[in-house]
Amino acid sequence: MQKISLLSLSILFFLSSVGQVKRSVEVSVTGRYDQHADYVSNFAGRVYNDTNRLYGISYGFNIGYRQQVSKTISAYLGLGYYKLGIDKIKGSMPFNIPGERTGRNISNEDDDSTNLGYSTSKYHYNNLAFTVGLSKVVSLKDNLKFEIGIEGVGYYSFSQQYELMNKYHYSTHNTKPLEFGINATIGPLKEYNKFYFRPSLLIPIYQNLRGDKVFYEDRSMTISKWFNGLGLTLRVGKYL
Repeated sequence: MQKISLLSLSILFFLSSVGQVKRSVEVSVTGRYDQHADYVSNFAGRVYNDTNRLYGISYGFNIGYRQQVSKTISAYLGLGYYKLGIDKIKGSMPFNIPGERTGRNISNEDDDSTNLGYSTSKYHYNNLAFTVGLSKVVSLKDNLKFEIGIEGVGYYSFSQQYELMNKYHYSTHNTKPLEFGINATIGPLKEYNKFYFRPSLLIPIYQNLRGDKVFYEDRSMTISKWFNGLGLTLRVGKYL
């Protein structure tokens, strides 16, 4: 959190010294599909491990500030909400039993009798998202440009929800260490006087998530992936 805040302030200080260049505020919405992880975990110290392949649709929205740093390059900062979803679970059965596992056991601390014996096949994480990015444009014709960008996103998970097999929804408020991702964006930039539209293809490059205590994972555990995802982002902005 502190590192991101200091980086954001440093970038804003640099941008404020650039001079008379274009500045804008923008809002954005994002949707993406990922294979989030392919890793091994152990639930409550039992005698076998679980292999987990996790897939899901995620979405978010963001409010940002953008400023040119040169004629063709702009930098932007954003703050918003991101819902990271797990919609599908695949894993092998224990002890080489034939078949495929489509759920994960969880610890339910709301149950006074036992916190074991529950499982989920669908869950999501509610995150505060911080974005820092750079983009470069190439002019195609009047008010139409082609843009490619790179961005880093930090995720702070403040709550979670798990859909149990009986359709009961179990919610938690377990904070996690800061998670992050690196994405590339590519698409057109269309300008209309003081407004613009930036629709883009979002290509996840790298993602690093942390362990979840309801699965008896250590919070310091790292769950990383390269690529294995695709998304769309629409930014609408107004020049100041």
